[in-house]
Order: sequence, then structure tokens, then C-alpha cells
Amino acid sequence: MAISSHLQGSGYQTGQQYTIIRELRGSKPVRSLSGTATNSWPPLDKPYAEVGRVRVIDTRSHAAVAQVEFSCDPINPGDVAVPFTEKQAITFHAPVRFDRFLPASSKTSGRIVLGKDFDTVLGTGMKVYLNVGSNQGVKVGDYFRATRTYTADLHDPVDSLSFKASTTEDTQKRPPAIEPNMLTRTKGPAIHVGDLPRRAIGEIVVLTVTPTTATGMVVYAPEDIHAGDGVEIDEQ
Repeated sequence: MAISSHLQGSGYQTGQQYTIIRELRGSKPVRSLSGTATNSWPPLDKPYAEVGRVRVIDTRSHAAVAQVEFSCDPINPGDVAVPFTEKQAITFHAPVRFDRFLPASSKTSGRIVLGKDFDTVLGTGMKVYLNVGSNQGVKVGDYFRATRTYTADLHDPVDSLSFKASTTEDTQKRPPAIEPNMLTRTKGPAIHVGDLPRRAIGEIVVLTVTPTTATGMVVYAPEDIHAGDGVEIDEQ
């Protein structure tokens, strides 16, 4: 069944296509795993969601009748119609060895500041929004690797539980202690998570860019990715 919508305004022509977008509200600052709020990072564009595409089938003096050709979310009164432009096709690279402990580099880096529908725990196929864009040389089709340090895990109320668990092995004469204090210190070695290497937790391909932001899709995630995780461009 074809679904029609009514577009307010003038200048429409029969056959024209429009993208329906929605300005989002409720995008509260996301607190990263390291405890830093996203509103302390460089300012972002206003977040918009693309919810569908319509084609004008009839016109009136102050409105147009359009047929919905595609939608990924319900289209509601008040959503905005902008001229449709074909998006650049994405070329996916062949499978490569994913080095989970590749050292940090001086390449373009940023953070995941938002997930689609404000999701904060993300996985393969999900959309993410980055705080780097064309001003930093980011292009459609670029790949980023998502990264996280073990120090960030230490600040997460769930992921930090593994650091607080007993690591004592009955056969060890001097068991180690992780981030020891006066009460948890042992006669064994002290392990500090800040000395551990950061790890890569996923791969993201860039779908669209603005001067200051980029939208990407997670194409590989050996573990969950969180809003607030770091990203670094991956040229391999």
C-alpha cells in the first residue's frame, strides 16, 4: 500500500525527491568511560536523523502531495523535507588482520559521541556519530578503529568488577594485586592498569561527513563498543 504525505511550502515539482529529516532533542552529554562528559569535547553540529525519502506526485499552491518511497523510521508531522541527493557508494575492504593492540599514532583521532537512537552500547551494523569531519580530512569510505584503554575500564562500574575480583591462586606464593591500596596490598607484584596497552575494540566505516562530524557504521566488533570510546583513522 502506497503511503502519501503532505509537504508544506512552495516550489515543489512533480517527480522531485526529498529526504525527510528530523532534528533530534534529548541529546544529553554522554559520559565516557574515563569519566569525561562529551560536552567538554569540541562542539558538534546539531544532530539530525534521516527517517525516509519521498517523491512529489502532485502540487498545490502552498503544499505538495508526496509518496513515501522508503523509510527507516515513522515519518511524523513536523519533520523537515530537504532535496534528496544520492549518497556516495561505499567500498568495503577485504578482510584484514585486526591488530587489537596496535600502538597509538599521530593519525586523525576523535571520539564516538552518540549512537543511533541514543544507544550507548553498540555492535556490528549499528550507526555511530564521531566528533571529527572533513575539517580533519575525514572522507566517506574512510575506516576508523574504535579504541579503549584499560584505565577507562577501571572507571566503568561494570567493567571494573573484573579488577576487583580475587586473583589469588592457591599455588602462588606471592599473588599479585591489581591497583593495590593499603588494604589490598600483597607481597606479590603490583599491577597498574595504566601500564597495559590500549586495545582496539572495533572497526567503523564512514558513511557521511560534515565539516565537524562524521556518521559511521560498525563493521566489526569483537566486543561491545561504547559511546565515549576513542577512534583513530585506520589506513590499512
